[in-house]
Amino acid sequence: MNNDNASIVEGIKKGNEKSLQILFNQYNGLLLAFARSVVRNPLLAEDFVQDAFCALWENRAKLDKNQSIHSYLFKIVYRRCIDYLRKCIIHENFRTYAEFKLKELELMQTSLENYIISAITSEEARKITQLTLQNLPDQTREIFLLSREQALKNTEIAEKLGISVKAIEYHISKALQQLRDSLKEFL
Repeated sequence: MNNDNASIVEGIKKGNEKSLQILFNQYNGLLLAFARSVVRNPLLAEDFVQDAFCALWENRAKLDKNQSIHSYLFKIVYRRCIDYLRKCIIHENFRTYAEFKLKELELMQTSLENYIISAITSEEARKITQLTLQNLPDQTREIFLLSREQALKNTEIAEKLGISVKAIEYHISKALQQLRDSLKEFL
């Protein structure tokens, strides 16, 4: 450290604001350029440089006249920049996580709503189907249930009930038409 800087440090230690002003004029441009290159934000860079000079002034009693003021100021600015970048990373990670969780919750809500609607719709369709089948004439209902629930062929139903295959086809067709009419809003 040269004698000029040693006398500036001594002046700062004694509380001489003019010495601080000289030091500020000497290093402000370099510190600003460094901080801007790191954080890419001129306003933040200025804040960090101001913080460095404030920290120097606040800790002036601890200064050693043989200490490199240049290194001291750059370390402070460097630490402010690194702290800022770490916070940015943490905020970005949290923001990304929060966005992911929000999308996940939205998908869960949509799935739940779809499930509820589907369950309600299925239950309503089941009730309408049962009601429609109950309101069919007895023979038509019996033929339809033998066909659908017991999976009997038309010829087997015709033999079992002693009626023609054409009659079986008529009753099944009649039951299906009634069901289509009753369930048209679900189809």
